[in-house]
Amino acid sequence: MTKASIKDIARKTNLSTSTVSRALNSQYGVSKQTRIKVMEAAKELGYVPNLLAKELVHNKSNLVGLLIKDSTMGEARPAFFEMLPYINKTLALYGKNTIISAIDPLSMEDNELETIIKTRNLSGLIIFPGLQYKSILSQIKKSTLPIVIIEEDLMLKHCSCIGTDEYHGTELAVKKLFQLGHKEIGFINGPDNIGICQKRLIGFKNALEKYGLQFKEERVIYSDFSGIGGGESALSLIKADSSISAIFFANDLMAMGGVSTLTEQGFNIPKDISIIGYDGLYMTPYYNPSLATIKINNQELGIKTVEVLIELINGGKGKSLSIKPTFQDGKSIKSLI
Repeated sequence: MTKASIKDIARKTNLSTSTVSRALNSQYGVSKQTRIKVMEAAKELGYVPNLLAKELVHNKSNLVGLLIKDSTMGEARPAFFEMLPYINKTLALYGKNTIISAIDPLSMEDNELETIIKTRNLSGLIIFPGLQYKSILSQIKKSTLPIVIIEEDLMLKHCSCIGTDEYHGTELAVKKLFQLGHKEIGFINGPDNIGICQKRLIGFKNALEKYGLQFKEERVIYSDFSGIGGGESALSLIKADSSISAIFFANDLMAMGGVSTLTEQGFNIPKDISIIGYDGLYMTPYYNPSLATIKINNQELGIKTVEVLIELINGGKGKSLSIKPTFQDGKSIKSLI
């Protein structure tokens, strides 16, 4: 069977071969609608780009790095791994391949990021949450490679930032609990040295103030984003303050750990304690009880992350994007009214 060519795509779409080529190579001068039309035709025809030939002709790498935190460390973030299929699929549409590197930011060498970039001949880099440490940020500032950071604020010419609106997300959680009659709300956050956790704490304080509820420092516990950490923190919080009627967790994994541990200790969820998570993991509707949560649109976040990176690779300037999460109802919360 003969392989599909750019000419085949041009005939199918009634476009010139030069327009098809620019669309396939993510170059300027092609509208989003035209690019989508070309990509869909390429997929239907089974067109496979010769990435090696393109690299040789343009002296340009088609490899994009995905930098994640070492999975042996405590801060598990499954929500962002749910983005991976969308990131990989969208990068493939732009003729890009991916390679994943896991690092420990607390023990990495001064030039480790630059070494990763050079040895893998990367054309761009996507940095996942959990790597917001000074050693990483200083190396990002030194680099000239197009970089997109998920859930962190760092405006540079070669660097864009994308994430969810943490303030809006935490307000949604507090608003829902307030509407259900809850006034004594605890908050189990992630590590306080991570940007999204700092934003969620600010959002939590602001939301309590907005709805006339009192903020108490002792009702905030910093954990490690793990199920075990969430369970231990929930138990400590309830033992220290039995008046708490609801707990908001900074991620679903901790929330599920909280449900499990409190249930083992004889608490009924939501009869005794209402629980809301954050992330909207795919398994939350199937948990027992189904988990109320603040849902991140991982599909939109993954696709936008790639689109922003491609803009940088093509010479665009750094920008900051924020996507609003939504509330996903569940049976882990109850009304006190």
